[in-house]
Amino acid sequence: MTIELKELKTTPCEEWLMRFESGTLDVQKAFKDYEEQYDWLYKYSDYDLIAWQIENGVFDWEEDSWLLAKHCPKYFNSELYNWKKDSWSVAQYRSYLLDPDKYNWKESSWAVAQCCYNLLNPDLYNWEDYTYDVETFCPHLLYLRPNTL
Repeated sequence: MTIELKELKTTPCEEWLMRFESGTLDVQKAFKDYEEQYDWLYKYSDYDLIAWQIENGVFDWEEDSWLLAKHCPKYFNSELYNWKKDSWSVAQYRSYLLDPDKYNWKESSWAVAQCCYNLLNPDLYNWEDYTYDVETFCPHLLYLRPNTL
């Protein structure tokens, strides 16, 4: 995907500005060669790189699923999403997409307590490792903690 410097809402930093050739940049290649700057791209442009990647079959579901919840929920696919690694992103950015049966409660319970405690499932929540998050962010739900701890 090629982006044009003149179409950006703000000028990138000098390091990235030097990567534009004749006012254009292959952002897909640049993100692979240097570093991913999805947050900057979505904040300062109207380019939808994630949609382009999905439409062209080059989106990395394993590594970049978290980006869908943050930037491009219309392309969210619960079957392809990396729930093991990126459950936290769904809780943080798009809790309405949270599937309690696929959510990684063992490693990402904290995100539910912090970001969408109304979806906290006491039977699935990892109380052993993340009771602190309930105590801090939603103490009114401590009564749900099993007495077995």
